[in-house]
Amino acid sequence: MGVLVWAPLPFASNRIWSGALLAFLVFLLLCGWLLLYLAKRVSIDSAVWKYSWLPLTALLVVQAWTFLQLQYLPRGWLEFLSPSAYSWHVKEGWLSLSLDREYGKYFLLRGLAYSAGFFLALALINSHERVKLLLQVLVFSGTSQAIYASFMVLSGLEMGFFVEKYAGLGLATGTFVNRNHLAGYLVMCLSAGIGLFMSQLARDSAHSWRERLRRWLGLLLSSKIRLRVYLAVMVVALVLTRSRTGNLAFFISLALASGLAIYAGRRISVRLIGFIASLFVVDILILGKWFGFGKLLARIEQTNLASESRLWSNEYSLDYLADYTWAGSGGGSFYGIFPQYQGSDLVGFHQYAHNDYLQFAIELGLPATGLLLAVIILAMVASYRLLQRRTPLYAGVGFAGVMTLTWAAIHSASDFNLQIPANALTFVVLIALVFVCRGLPTKY
Repeated sequence: MGVLVWAPLPFASNRIWSGALLAFLVFLLLCGWLLLYLAKRVSIDSAVWKYSWLPLTALLVVQAWTFLQLQYLPRGWLEFLSPSAYSWHVKEGWLSLSLDREYGKYFLLRGLAYSAGFFLALALINSHERVKLLLQVLVFSGTSQAIYASFMVLSGLEMGFFVEKYAGLGLATGTFVNRNHLAGYLVMCLSAGIGLFMSQLARDSAHSWRERLRRWLGLLLSSKIRLRVYLAVMVVALVLTRSRTGNLAFFISLALASGLAIYAGRRISVRLIGFIASLFVVDILILGKWFGFGKLLARIEQTNLASESRLWSNEYSLDYLADYTWAGSGGGSFYGIFPQYQGSDLVGFHQYAHNDYLQFAIELGLPATGLLLAVIILAMVASYRLLQRRTPLYAGVGFAGVMTLTWAAIHSASDFNLQIPANALTFVVLIALVFVCRGLPTKY
């Protein structure tokens, strides 16, 4: 839990030192678990393993491919596997598929850390209580980021992680550098919070006005009202990021998850509809109006796709992909190779593709990217199955899973949230949570 809260703090762990530290912390936890496993103190539930071994294997195969990209191969092999990579090299002797071996090692380190985080979630979140605890911790982390980011904007202090902000001035960024990445993190935490709140909604109807009044009074004095306030705070910060795709992805994913929840339940839930409606009406039309929702709408309305460099630059990225379709150019190599394809009309340095689909496909190749997409599809199917579970908390996790996966599918088309360590680790842990709940026994 501490590692998940720490991950977004040092610039979202998107620095060499902070990313390496995050990987070290995850590997330290993994070593601790392995020692306990050898001492026969812990194990993985067989039912959880039944649903999770396939996605975990897919993640590990991708890491194995990244490792292979770094290895020196005979020149003939490389020419067969990737003629473009072969023509890029100028030295004699054996050559590697990766065109940036040094950064590729760091890319592999992070990939192994995400896979380890996925495994640790499967191994450690082994009870109904721990599932709830994880959701609560993500709500705490997201709310803390939201309060800090909003305060920095509204007060004018504009501090990041112990330094003055040098990017995103006047916008909510929290301890992140890029507002879009804070927006992505907030959506994941909102997904966890909404799923948690849904699990606490009453399942039976009140039989009289007195019982209904007692429930309303009980709600005002319960932890649910605090959770509802936390969700409102995160929505305010999300609006203050002015992230167009981040906000649109949030509302679309919320609407889709709500529709699937109603369909999976085979009945119309008045409480669920009322809760979802309150997110739109109270948080957006009222709170959002006070905190600049109109500015966000104006920014969306003024968007001109023809002038969005992050979108029309995809043409050059597609040219890049055409040369490295199957084997990729190596994990983390985009920033060094893309200038060879970058047109003169696209100014500036592009460290990322501003499109997670293209970034993974270019660096890892289509087969490895297909494995990652397979994990997402498996997680979406598992999330829908959870929506059909009678255990309210597990159904809430299913709702969070659908929201998170839908957000990632939309936001990844115009940004690179999954290249940011804090967001990537949080994302894989939420995915792992879905598979965990598929295997945990039903609890009413």
